[in-house]
Amino acid sequence: MNQSTDRATSSWLASAHTTPSTARLEWEQGGIAMLPTGRAFDTVRISAAIIHAAAQSGDSDTVAAYLGRVLDGPVINDAYDTSVWYYALVPLGSCTHHHAPDALRLTPDTTWLGVPAVHRTARPGAYWMHPPRHHEDFCVPEGVDEVISLGRQRAIRPRTPGPTGPELDSIAQACTELFEEQRDGQCSVDDATDSVMRARGHLMVLLPVIEDAVSRMPLDDRTRAHMERGIEEAHREMELDCSSSNLPRQYAHALRLARCCLDQVRLLRELDAAGIAQ
Repeated sequence: MNQSTDRATSSWLASAHTTPSTARLEWEQGGIAMLPTGRAFDTVRISAAIIHAAAQSGDSDTVAAYLGRVLDGPVINDAYDTSVWYYALVPLGSCTHHHAPDALRLTPDTTWLGVPAVHRTARPGAYWMHPPRHHEDFCVPEGVDEVISLGRQRAIRPRTPGPTGPELDSIAQACTELFEEQRDGQCSVDDATDSVMRARGHLMVLLPVIEDAVSRMPLDDRTRAHMERGIEEAHREMELDCSSSNLPRQYAHALRLARCCLDQVRLLRELDAAGIAQ
């Protein structure tokens, strides 16, 4: 990007602020400016879990190549370990149908986004995985839809259900294997990310089945209360960030998800034996 293009692009981004000079000062002092969405651009926040599942990799170079090909527009990566998100800049008024926690169009005017300076294309912190190339450069909305849809499909990876629901033996075996992989100790961050995706997929298959069974149990049933606590724990794990460059942290998350799966399998077997999970 040449200097004139750099200035024009920066001016466009800064125009989102009521006082553009404030944005330019923040870029000069800290490399990141807080800008309101819904003025110069709209933004879709997408979880790393979806992005990495769609790209089938947690490797930054592989993800960058994939997003460049499908989105063809500016993408910010919030690379802090505690909260890894991707932010796609889209045309004003587009992508309004994305309102789930894992893929959300940020509310215009009331949401402020940390926008890196256009030359900030590497960690630490938030950076441009793909910086804007010119004034009003946007991701293709249809590409955003494709990434989110594909990522969700690949993250779930449902098995073909049997006559009475999920293949519990297969899921239990797969989750048990995750613990064996951890003991081997020979794995990469990509391996850990894949383990998280697999465990999440199994849990997303199990939860609707057990939630349906619980809904048909008497409200005062002690077993129901116990199962509801297990469901709440599983949902908490599902909502946690699914990506990290910290290998032990990533595998710890995968094992917690796998443990939730095994608990759900055990409960479903008990319900099936009692004639409830039909």
